[in-house]
Amino acid sequence: MAPPPAKRRKLLPPLRIECARGAGRRNHFLGYAANVSETGVFVQSLAARPPGTRLRLVMHLTRAEEPISTEAEVRWVRGYGGKRAPSAGMGLRFLGMRPSDRSILQAMCSAPTVRSSADIQPLVRSDRRSGG
Repeated sequence: MAPPPAKRRKLLPPLRIECARGAGRRNHFLGYAANVSETGVFVQSLAARPPGTRLRLVMHLTRAEEPISTEAEVRWVRGYGGKRAPSAGMGLRFLGMRPSDRSILQAMCSAPTVRSSADIQPLVRSDRRSGG
């Protein structure tokens, strides 16, 4: 009998994901996580990597906690399909995640949905369209 699927959590607002470069170099922005589970994450990105690519992810869960850093492998890719289609991006499977980090993700995915205003950065639009 197959194990039950991992609980998956939709993230509101989406979670910032970076890719570690190593050797003292700064991380670079990879995309935003739309949902996460203890086994993987979907990253919204127009610059998806090919399946099989291995990356070192850095996930910033909240301002209070240290980011989770783990290896991951691109399992599948979804291209841009238009405004009404699901977001473009890639499905990543975590590899060799520390048990303490996996526990954090398990707890996060099992908790009832709560949006903390302390963790939400408001989006400010300065460009106003004028009628006419």
